[in-house]
Amino acid sequence: MVKGEPGKNRRNLIMKTILFAGGTSLLAKSWTRNLENDFNYVLSVHKRKLKDKNLKTISLDYSNPFKISDQLKNNNVQILINCIGLTVVEECRKFPEKAVKANTIIPKILAKACKEAKVKFVHISTDHLYNGDKSFYSEKDKKSPLNKYAETKSIAEDEILIENKNSLIIRTNFFGWGPSYKNSFSDRILNHIETKREIKLFGDVYFTPISIEELKKQIFDLVSLGAKGVFNVCSNERISKYDFGCKIADIFGCSSDLIINSSIDEFKHLVSRPKDMSLSNHKLSTFTGKSIPSIDEQIKSLKKQRELETERLIIPYSRQNISEKDIASVVDVLKSDFVTQGPVIQKFENKLAEYCNAKFAYACNSGTSALHIACLSLGLSKGDLVWTSPISFVASSNCALYCNADVDFVDIDPKTNNMSTIFLEEKLFEARKKGRLPKIVIPVHLSGQSCDMKKIHELSLEYGFKIIEDASHAVGAKYEDSPVGDCRYSDVTVFSFHPVKIITTCEGGMCLTNDSKVAELIYRYRSHGITRQPSEMTKVPDGPWYYEQLNLGLNYRINDVQAALGLSQVSRLDSFVKKRENIAKRYNDLLSDSIVKTPHIIPKSSSSWHLYIIRVKENEITNHKQLFEKFRTAGILVNIHYIPIYRQPFYQSLGFDINNFPEAEKYYKEAISIPIFPGLKEFEQDKVVSLIKKPVGFQNIF
Repeated sequence: MVKGEPGKNRRNLIMKTILFAGGTSLLAKSWTRNLENDFNYVLSVHKRKLKDKNLKTISLDYSNPFKISDQLKNNNVQILINCIGLTVVEECRKFPEKAVKANTIIPKILAKACKEAKVKFVHISTDHLYNGDKSFYSEKDKKSPLNKYAETKSIAEDEILIENKNSLIIRTNFFGWGPSYKNSFSDRILNHIETKREIKLFGDVYFTPISIEELKKQIFDLVSLGAKGVFNVCSNERISKYDFGCKIADIFGCSSDLIINSSIDEFKHLVSRPKDMSLSNHKLSTFTGKSIPSIDEQIKSLKKQRELETERLIIPYSRQNISEKDIASVVDVLKSDFVTQGPVIQKFENKLAEYCNAKFAYACNSGTSALHIACLSLGLSKGDLVWTSPISFVASSNCALYCNADVDFVDIDPKTNNMSTIFLEEKLFEARKKGRLPKIVIPVHLSGQSCDMKKIHELSLEYGFKIIEDASHAVGAKYEDSPVGDCRYSDVTVFSFHPVKIITTCEGGMCLTNDSKVAELIYRYRSHGITRQPSEMTKVPDGPWYYEQLNLGLNYRINDVQAALGLSQVSRLDSFVKKRENIAKRYNDLLSDSIVKTPHIIPKSSSSWHLYIIRVKENEITNHKQLFEKFRTAGILVNIHYIPIYRQPFYQSLGFDINNFPEAEKYYKEAISIPIFPGLKEFEQDKVVSLIKKPVGFQNIF
């Protein structure tokens, strides 16, 4: 339960507890999005699980009003707002018993429970109660429902007031910015026009819509003034659904060309609906003494709210996680005698070497640098050949070109998205016949899942190539129950510590190896090719100051400030991976029946889940670009990892043919990386999932 800001005319409600029956409903979730200081909120939930630290959730026993009464008393509830209902008109016809239960029986039980517990009962009804033969229906007009939905809602009103005469019944039709999994009418309009999709809206169906924020204010005022009975809570203006859509488009700065003016008469399959649902709010304004803002003003307020909240709801595909301990570790170094080339670097290296069960580890200023010196240390030079995966960042192949070597690619496995050992073996067999085998193969552990390193190692023994594991994504991952980075099946393993990776040094990388000679070369190439070790020198040192440059090395060193951050981050590496794993498992469950394929994990391994890559199913392939744009429009900064390297103009100039890599091409047309990082919240994950899943229900035309 949380607290919020007081408002006018609410003196009688200060520090009251409001319970929403139907806590996952559009109204409940929109209402509680911006919490107010003078209220405690409790959400009653049924099927959908909510994990919100700011809100208390309970489960009501809707079969027993006396049990509900006890629950209301136990939770100190003063107001119950009933949002439960089956609102899709077609579903009410298809499932009449379900409609009766949700729209009639449960509201009656709740009214009785509130009477017993002396709790104010507020019931959300509808504007569908009339046959539509006039305009601006008042509370006194005789109800004439046209369909099962309206019928069950109409009966509920009558039975509620018989059961509990102090109940407040709100007839309304509201719009607003809803939660990710339950959009309002205005959300649907905006979702279509912002993603450049047509939407058909009825030009001959009229209503008096009110924004959720304005509805909330009116209910507060009605309850505080002791209102009971039926009230129409709506705007002053009667407007067609088509004109309403055009207003939204205009105010939000979108084109209305995608809004198609349609007649309800064109859709004979629809359940009968009233053509005029407009309500009169005369009773409301007389009772409260307040006027309701124009529809234009309400939409402008919605736009402002949406802009403010959308800013806070931008979800990147990944994000660094910096703790106060991390910051303190960095500050300690900044206050020390060494900010570069000090003792913390070796501590960081030793810590990660120990974690990975590797003999040697050397930190660099980037993962790209680490790949480059790994190639140099294995003797790669002009005329040599490197093979790697086409589905990686360009650094995986550029590192070979930096050494004046040649590059080629091995197509990917369609399940894992990693280098295919089948294609690798076939390519090696043909390469041996041509006398052009690779000197180094660089398998890329895409998204944090290890390649089949045992098989690749077996092939290296047969064909005589060296192995560099590009594990930029995979620190914290395991292969055959051992840490990636132990170099059991490789000569060198490379990590990256870019901010979006599992752990970060702001920018950085690392080479790990079990070969002492390779380790010496890595150490030297990292630092200008210079050594201060007498055992490596060509002559007796001139003095304690003496050093020698033995190779044409580079300045790829990391500094102590970066190393301090990395050292602190390593202490949380397992927890980072565990959180990512839990998010991935939840994605797997939520997306099990959707238009996308979820990641495949090979046996006896565990991914570090740097990325969560979905692939649009083949029969849904036309939706790939549309889905990507839909994500970006919604503030979800998904990405494609990666454009196949051979497609880059530079590599095209080297003569690569895209037809040689059919699986990589297929991947590129299907893959999207969706958000995954330790700080990702469940409601943010729900928002991501909601954009993937196909629309459910019948409300495609309005």
